[in-house]
Amino acid sequence: MQVLTSKHRVPPMGVDGETGVYRELMRNDAANEEDELGTSYRVTYDWEDANARVLAKRMKRFKPDVVYVWNQQALSKSLLFGLQAQGVPLFYDLHSNWLNEYTFESDPWFRWWKRNKSKRSRLYRVFLGLIGSSRRLLIGHPAELDLSYASVCSASLRDELVASGIAHAASLPVVPPALDTSRMVMKSQFQPARRFIWAGRLTVGKAPALALDAVRILKERGIDVSLDYYGVGEPLERKAIRDLIDHAGLGDRVRMQGIRPGELLAHYHKYDALLFTSCCNDPFPITPLEALLSGLPSILAKDGGIVEVVEDGETALLFESGDSYSLADAMVRMMRLPDGGEAMSRKCLEQLKARHSIDVVIEHVEALLTAATQD
Repeated sequence: MQVLTSKHRVPPMGVDGETGVYRELMRNDAANEEDELGTSYRVTYDWEDANARVLAKRMKRFKPDVVYVWNQQALSKSLLFGLQAQGVPLFYDLHSNWLNEYTFESDPWFRWWKRNKSKRSRLYRVFLGLIGSSRRLLIGHPAELDLSYASVCSASLRDELVASGIAHAASLPVVPPALDTSRMVMKSQFQPARRFIWAGRLTVGKAPALALDAVRILKERGIDVSLDYYGVGEPLERKAIRDLIDHAGLGDRVRMQGIRPGELLAHYHKYDALLFTSCCNDPFPITPLEALLSGLPSILAKDGGIVEVVEDGETALLFESGDSYSLADAMVRMMRLPDGGEAMSRKCLEQLKARHSIDVVIEHVEALLTAATQD
Protein backbone atom coordinates (compact mmCIF):
# COMPACT_ATOMS: atom_id res chain seq x y z
CA MET A 1 0.00 0.00 0.00
CA GLN A 2 1.05 3.57 -0.69
CA VAL A 3 -0.46 6.69 0.81
CA LEU A 4 -0.62 9.96 -1.11
CA THR A 5 -1.66 12.89 1.04
CA SER A 6 -1.02 16.59 1.58
CA LYS A 7 1.96 18.50 2.91
CA HIS A 8 -0.14 19.82 5.78
CA ARG A 9 1.78 20.34 9.06
CA VAL A 10 4.67 18.07 8.21
CA PRO A 11 8.32 19.04 8.77
CA PRO A 12 10.18 19.61 5.49
CA MET A 13 12.26 16.45 6.03
CA GLY A 14 9.22 14.28 6.75
CA VAL A 15 8.50 12.02 9.70
CA ASP A 16 10.45 8.91 10.73
CA GLY A 17 8.81 5.57 10.03
CA GLU A 18 6.61 6.77 7.16
CA THR A 19 7.79 4.44 4.42
CA GLY A 20 5.26 4.48 1.61
CA VAL A 21 3.66 7.75 2.72
CA TYR A 22 4.03 10.58 0.19
CA ARG A 23 3.13 14.04 1.50
CA GLU A 24 3.13 15.86 -1.82
CA LEU A 25 -0.32 17.28 -2.56
CA MET A 26 -1.07 20.97 -2.03
CA ARG A 27 -4.11 21.97 0.02
CA ASN A 28 -6.20 24.84 -1.26
CA ASP A 29 -7.19 26.06 2.21
CA ALA A 30 -3.55 26.79 2.99
CA ALA A 31 -3.26 29.33 0.16
CA ASN A 32 -2.97 33.06 0.76
CA GLU A 33 -5.48 35.47 -0.75
CA GLU A 34 -2.83 36.87 -3.03
CA ASP A 35 -2.46 33.44 -4.64
CA GLU A 36 -5.77 34.14 -6.43
CA LEU A 37 -6.96 30.55 -6.35
CA GLY A 38 -10.43 30.43 -7.84
CA THR A 39 -10.15 33.86 -9.46
CA SER A 40 -7.09 33.73 -11.68
CA TYR A 41 -7.24 31.04 -14.38
CA ARG A 42 -3.47 30.69 -14.64
CA VAL A 43 -2.88 30.44 -10.88
CA THR A 44 -5.78 28.02 -10.42
CA TYR A 45 -4.80 25.89 -13.42
CA ASP A 46 -1.18 25.65 -12.32
CA TRP A 47 -2.28 24.58 -8.82
CA GLU A 48 -4.57 21.87 -10.19
CA ASP A 49 -2.03 20.76 -12.76
CA ALA A 50 0.68 20.36 -10.11
CA ASN A 51 -1.54 18.08 -8.03
CA ALA A 52 -2.61 16.13 -11.12
CA ARG A 53 1.04 15.51 -12.03
CA VAL A 54 1.82 14.26 -8.52
CA LEU A 55 -1.08 11.80 -8.68
CA ALA A 56 -0.17 10.68 -12.20
CA LYS A 57 3.40 9.96 -11.11
CA ARG A 58 2.25 7.84 -8.16
CA MET A 59 -0.29 5.96 -10.30
CA LYS A 60 2.30 5.19 -12.98
CA ARG A 61 4.92 3.96 -10.51
CA PHE A 62 2.71 1.99 -8.14
CA LYS A 63 -0.06 0.75 -10.50
CA PRO A 64 -2.66 0.19 -7.75
CA ASP A 65 -5.44 -2.36 -8.05
CA VAL A 66 -7.81 0.03 -6.29
CA VAL A 67 -7.61 3.65 -5.09
CA TYR A 68 -8.98 4.22 -1.59
CA VAL A 69 -10.34 7.76 -1.26
CA TRP A 70 -10.52 9.03 2.31
CA ASN A 71 -10.95 12.80 2.36
CA GLN A 72 -10.72 15.45 -0.35
CA GLN A 73 -11.84 18.35 1.86
CA ALA A 74 -9.08 20.75 0.81
CA LEU A 75 -7.62 18.82 -2.13
CA SER A 76 -8.31 19.12 -5.85
CA LYS A 77 -11.65 17.51 -6.74
CA SER A 78 -10.48 17.25 -10.35
CA LEU A 79 -8.25 14.37 -9.23
CA LEU A 80 -11.34 12.21 -8.67
CA PHE A 81 -12.79 12.89 -12.11
CA GLY A 82 -9.39 12.19 -13.65
CA LEU A 83 -9.15 8.84 -11.85
CA GLN A 84 -12.67 7.95 -12.84
CA ALA A 85 -11.92 8.72 -16.49
CA GLN A 86 -8.97 6.30 -16.33
CA GLY A 87 -11.28 3.49 -15.25
CA VAL A 88 -9.28 2.61 -12.14
CA PRO A 89 -11.45 1.04 -9.39
CA LEU A 90 -12.27 3.63 -6.73
CA PHE A 91 -13.51 3.05 -3.19
CA TYR A 92 -14.84 6.02 -1.21
CA ASP A 93 -14.66 5.84 2.58
CA LEU A 94 -16.87 8.79 3.49
CA HIS A 95 -16.24 9.94 7.04
CA SER A 96 -16.91 13.66 6.61
CA ASN A 97 -19.20 15.86 4.54
CA TRP A 98 -16.66 17.00 1.93
CA LEU A 99 -18.78 15.45 -0.84
CA ASN A 100 -21.87 17.56 -0.19
CA GLU A 101 -22.60 20.17 -2.84
CA TYR A 102 -21.66 23.24 -0.79
CA THR A 103 -18.21 21.95 0.22
CA PHE A 104 -17.55 20.43 -3.19
CA GLU A 105 -18.34 23.66 -5.03
CA SER A 106 -15.96 25.65 -2.81
CA ASP A 107 -13.10 23.95 -4.69
CA PRO A 108 -11.02 26.69 -6.46
CA TRP A 109 -11.11 24.97 -9.86
CA PHE A 110 -14.88 24.55 -9.62
CA ARG A 111 -15.27 28.18 -8.56
CA TRP A 112 -13.37 29.46 -11.58
CA TRP A 113 -15.31 27.39 -14.13
CA LYS A 114 -18.76 27.69 -12.62
CA ARG A 115 -19.00 30.80 -10.50
CA ASN A 116 -16.41 33.35 -11.61
CA LYS A 117 -18.57 36.23 -12.89
CA SER A 118 -15.90 38.56 -14.23
CA LYS A 119 -16.30 39.52 -17.90
CA ARG A 120 -12.69 38.61 -18.66
CA SER A 121 -13.12 35.13 -17.17
CA ARG A 122 -16.34 34.49 -19.11
CA LEU A 123 -14.67 35.44 -22.39
CA TYR A 124 -11.66 33.27 -21.58
CA ARG A 125 -13.90 30.28 -20.79
CA VAL A 126 -15.57 30.65 -24.18
CA PHE A 127 -12.15 30.81 -25.86
CA LEU A 128 -10.90 27.72 -24.01
CA GLY A 129 -14.04 25.87 -25.03
CA LEU A 130 -13.55 26.76 -28.69
CA ILE A 131 -9.98 25.45 -28.73
CA GLY A 132 -10.92 22.28 -26.83
CA SER A 133 -9.08 23.07 -23.60
CA SER A 134 -12.05 23.65 -21.33
CA ARG A 135 -11.92 20.17 -19.78
CA ARG A 136 -8.20 19.53 -19.70
CA LEU A 137 -8.56 19.11 -15.94
CA LEU A 138 -11.91 17.49 -15.33
CA ILE A 139 -14.56 18.84 -12.97
CA GLY A 140 -18.23 18.12 -12.49
CA HIS A 141 -21.03 17.77 -9.96
CA PRO A 142 -20.44 15.30 -7.10
CA ALA A 143 -23.47 13.36 -8.35
CA GLU A 144 -21.38 12.47 -11.43
CA LEU A 145 -18.89 10.50 -9.33
CA ASP A 146 -19.28 6.73 -9.45
CA LEU A 147 -20.06 5.59 -5.89
CA SER A 148 -20.56 1.94 -6.78
CA TYR A 149 -17.95 1.11 -4.16
CA ALA A 150 -18.32 3.36 -1.16
CA SER A 151 -19.40 3.46 2.46
CA VAL A 152 -20.56 6.17 4.85
CA CYS A 153 -19.77 6.52 8.54
CA SER A 154 -23.37 7.17 9.56
CA ALA A 155 -26.95 7.24 8.34
CA SER A 156 -26.88 10.97 9.14
CA LEU A 157 -24.15 11.56 6.55
CA ARG A 158 -25.95 9.37 4.03
CA ASP A 159 -29.13 11.44 4.42
CA GLU A 160 -27.12 14.65 4.01
CA LEU A 161 -25.57 13.42 0.76
CA VAL A 162 -28.97 12.44 -0.63
CA ALA A 163 -30.38 15.85 0.33
CA SER A 164 -27.51 17.55 -1.52
CA GLY A 165 -28.50 15.82 -4.78
CA ILE A 166 -26.45 12.61 -4.67
CA ALA A 167 -29.43 10.27 -4.95
CA HIS A 168 -27.40 7.07 -5.39
CA ALA A 169 -25.87 7.62 -1.93
CA ALA A 170 -29.13 6.29 -0.47
CA SER A 171 -27.97 2.69 -0.93
CA LEU A 172 -24.49 3.09 0.56
CA PRO A 173 -23.67 0.80 3.51
CA VAL A 174 -22.86 2.29 6.90
CA VAL A 175 -19.38 1.37 8.17
CA PRO A 176 -18.80 3.38 11.35
CA PRO A 177 -15.42 4.56 12.61
CA ALA A 178 -13.28 2.26 14.74
CA LEU A 179 -10.63 2.90 17.35
CA ASP A 180 -7.83 0.78 18.74
CA THR A 181 -9.05 0.25 22.30
CA SER A 182 -5.64 -1.09 23.37
CA ARG A 183 -4.43 2.53 23.41
CA MET A 184 -7.17 3.70 25.76
CA VAL A 185 -6.59 4.51 29.42
CA MET A 186 -9.74 2.98 30.90
CA LYS A 187 -11.75 4.72 33.59
CA SER A 188 -12.00 2.53 36.70
CA GLN A 189 -13.23 4.83 39.46
CA PHE A 190 -16.65 6.49 39.43
CA GLN A 191 -18.32 9.07 41.66
CA PRO A 192 -21.29 11.43 41.38
CA ALA A 193 -20.31 13.86 38.63
CA ARG A 194 -18.72 17.20 39.48
CA ARG A 195 -15.69 17.39 37.17
CA PHE A 196 -16.53 17.74 33.48
CA ILE A 197 -14.35 17.80 30.37
CA TRP A 198 -14.95 19.49 27.01
CA ALA A 199 -12.64 18.51 24.13
CA GLY A 200 -12.54 19.40 20.45
CA ARG A 201 -11.87 22.13 17.92
CA LEU A 202 -12.72 25.65 19.06
CA THR A 203 -15.00 26.39 16.10
CA VAL A 204 -18.55 27.71 15.93
CA GLY A 205 -19.85 24.32 14.80
CA LYS A 206 -18.46 22.61 17.90
CA ALA A 207 -20.17 25.23 20.12
CA PRO A 208 -17.60 25.36 22.96
CA ALA A 209 -19.32 28.40 24.50
CA LEU A 210 -22.44 26.31 25.11
CA ALA A 211 -20.68 24.28 27.81
CA LEU A 212 -19.52 27.48 29.48
CA ASP A 213 -23.06 28.85 29.49
CA ALA A 214 -24.34 25.62 31.07
CA VAL A 215 -21.83 26.04 33.91
CA ARG A 216 -23.07 29.62 34.36
CA ILE A 217 -26.67 28.38 34.57
CA LEU A 218 -25.72 25.81 37.20
CA LYS A 219 -23.89 28.48 39.19
CA GLU A 220 -27.06 30.59 39.20
CA ARG A 221 -28.91 27.56 40.55
CA GLY A 222 -26.37 27.23 43.33
CA ILE A 223 -24.73 24.09 41.88
CA ASP A 224 -20.95 23.93 41.88
CA VAL A 225 -19.16 22.07 39.06
CA SER A 226 -15.80 22.38 37.36
CA LEU A 227 -15.07 22.27 33.63
CA ASP A 228 -11.77 21.82 31.80
CA TYR A 229 -11.47 22.78 28.13
CA TYR A 230 -9.05 20.80 25.96
CA GLY A 231 -9.47 22.99 22.92
CA VAL A 232 -7.66 22.73 19.60
CA GLY A 233 -7.57 25.99 17.70
CA GLU A 234 -5.78 29.13 16.67
CA PRO A 235 -4.44 31.52 19.35
CA LEU A 236 -7.31 33.94 18.68
CA GLU A 237 -9.88 31.15 19.16
CA ARG A 238 -8.32 30.15 22.48
CA LYS A 239 -8.23 33.79 23.57
CA ALA A 240 -11.92 34.16 22.70
CA ILE A 241 -12.84 31.32 25.08
CA ARG A 242 -10.63 32.74 27.83
CA ASP A 243 -12.33 36.13 27.40
CA LEU A 244 -15.75 34.47 27.69
CA ILE A 245 -14.64 32.69 30.87
CA ASP A 246 -13.44 35.96 32.39
CA HIS A 247 -16.53 37.89 31.27
CA ALA A 248 -18.81 35.26 32.84
CA GLY A 249 -16.86 35.37 36.09
CA LEU A 250 -16.22 31.63 35.97
CA GLY A 251 -12.43 31.62 36.27
CA ASP A 252 -12.70 29.76 39.59
CA ARG A 253 -14.41 26.75 38.00
CA VAL A 254 -13.53 26.73 34.27
CA ARG A 255 -9.98 26.25 32.94
CA MET A 256 -8.31 26.11 29.53
CA GLN A 257 -5.86 23.20 29.28
CA GLY A 258 -3.06 22.76 26.76
CA ILE A 259 -3.09 19.63 24.63
CA ARG A 260 -0.99 18.11 21.88
CA PRO A 261 -2.26 15.73 19.18
CA GLY A 262 -2.69 12.22 20.53
CA GLU A 263 -2.46 13.21 24.21
CA LEU A 264 -6.17 13.42 24.96
CA LEU A 265 -6.56 9.65 25.40
CA ALA A 266 -4.54 9.89 28.61
CA HIS A 267 -6.97 12.40 30.20
CA TYR A 268 -10.54 11.11 29.76
CA HIS A 269 -10.40 8.75 32.75
CA LYS A 270 -9.55 11.61 35.13
CA TYR A 271 -12.98 13.22 34.73
CA ASP A 272 -16.54 12.36 35.77
CA ALA A 273 -18.21 13.06 32.41
CA LEU A 274 -17.69 14.44 28.90
CA LEU A 275 -19.68 17.36 27.49
CA PHE A 276 -20.06 17.14 23.71
CA THR A 277 -21.80 20.22 22.34
CA SER A 278 -21.50 19.95 18.54
CA CYS A 279 -24.29 21.62 16.54
CA CYS A 280 -22.97 21.22 12.97
CA ASN A 281 -24.57 17.88 12.02
CA ASP A 282 -21.20 16.19 12.52
CA PRO A 283 -21.23 12.96 10.43
CA PHE A 284 -19.53 10.92 13.17
CA PRO A 285 -17.34 12.78 15.68
CA ILE A 286 -14.34 10.90 17.07
CA THR A 287 -13.97 12.73 20.40
CA PRO A 288 -17.14 11.31 22.03
CA LEU A 289 -16.35 7.87 20.60
CA GLU A 290 -12.91 8.03 22.24
CA ALA A 291 -14.45 9.09 25.54
CA LEU A 292 -17.13 6.39 25.46
CA LEU A 293 -14.57 3.71 24.59
CA SER A 294 -12.47 4.94 27.51
CA GLY A 295 -15.42 4.21 29.79
CA LEU A 296 -16.18 7.88 30.47
CA PRO A 297 -19.89 8.70 31.01
CA SER A 298 -20.92 11.22 28.38
CA ILE A 299 -23.50 13.94 27.78
CA LEU A 300 -24.02 14.32 24.03
CA ALA A 301 -25.85 16.82 21.84
CA LYS A 302 -28.54 15.34 19.62
CA ASP A 303 -26.45 16.09 16.55
CA GLY A 304 -25.13 14.07 13.64
CA GLY A 305 -24.10 10.44 13.68
CA ILE A 306 -23.03 9.94 17.30
CA VAL A 307 -26.65 9.63 18.45
CA GLU A 308 -27.02 6.56 16.22
CA VAL A 309 -24.88 4.47 18.59
CA VAL A 310 -26.24 5.54 22.00
CA GLU A 311 -29.60 5.53 23.78
CA ASP A 312 -30.60 8.29 26.16
CA GLY A 313 -30.48 7.16 29.77
CA GLU A 314 -29.16 3.73 28.82
CA THR A 315 -25.70 4.27 27.36
CA ALA A 316 -25.33 8.08 27.50
CA LEU A 317 -27.33 11.20 28.30
CA LEU A 318 -28.59 13.36 25.44
CA PHE A 319 -29.62 17.01 25.29
CA GLU A 320 -31.11 19.32 22.66
CA SER A 321 -28.36 20.61 20.40
CA GLY A 322 -27.65 24.31 20.83
CA ASP A 323 -29.67 24.59 24.08
CA SER A 324 -27.52 25.44 27.10
CA TYR A 325 -30.45 25.00 29.50
CA SER A 326 -31.04 21.50 28.15
CA LEU A 327 -27.34 20.79 28.65
CA ALA A 328 -27.44 22.12 32.22
CA ASP A 329 -30.42 19.86 32.96
CA ALA A 330 -28.55 16.86 31.53
CA MET A 331 -25.56 17.68 33.73
CA VAL A 332 -27.87 17.64 36.77
CA ARG A 333 -29.23 14.26 35.64
CA MET A 334 -25.67 12.94 35.46
CA MET A 335 -24.83 14.38 38.89
CA ARG A 336 -27.82 12.59 40.43
CA LEU A 337 -26.73 9.13 39.26
CA PRO A 338 -25.66 7.43 42.50
CA ASP A 339 -23.09 5.23 40.74
CA GLY A 340 -21.59 8.17 38.84
CA GLY A 341 -22.84 6.73 35.54
CA GLU A 342 -20.80 3.52 35.89
CA ALA A 343 -23.59 1.12 34.87
CA MET A 344 -24.46 3.29 31.87
CA SER A 345 -20.81 3.51 30.89
CA ARG A 346 -20.23 -0.25 31.16
CA LYS A 347 -23.26 -1.02 29.00
CA CYS A 348 -22.18 1.51 26.38
CA LEU A 349 -18.63 0.17 26.34
CA GLU A 350 -19.83 -3.39 25.78
CA GLN A 351 -22.01 -2.38 22.84
CA LEU A 352 -19.39 -0.17 21.22
CA LYS A 353 -16.66 -2.80 21.41
CA ALA A 354 -18.92 -5.19 19.50
CA ARG A 355 -19.50 -2.68 16.69
CA HIS A 356 -16.55 -0.30 16.69
CA SER A 357 -13.50 -2.43 17.33
CA ILE A 358 -10.73 -2.31 14.74
CA ASP A 359 -11.11 -5.99 13.82
CA VAL A 360 -14.85 -5.77 13.16
CA VAL A 361 -14.62 -2.66 10.96
CA ILE A 362 -11.56 -3.93 9.05
CA GLU A 363 -13.55 -6.98 7.97
CA HIS A 364 -16.26 -4.75 6.47
CA VAL A 365 -13.73 -2.55 4.67
CA GLU A 366 -11.76 -5.54 3.31
CA ALA A 367 -14.95 -7.05 1.86
CA LEU A 368 -15.81 -3.78 0.11
CA LEU A 369 -12.29 -3.34 -1.29
CA THR A 370 -12.25 -6.94 -2.53
CA ALA A 371 -15.54 -6.38 -4.35
CA ALA A 372 -14.10 -3.28 -6.04
CA THR A 373 -11.06 -5.14 -7.36
CA GLN A 374 -12.97 -8.19 -8.61
CA ASP A 375 -15.41 -6.42 -10.91
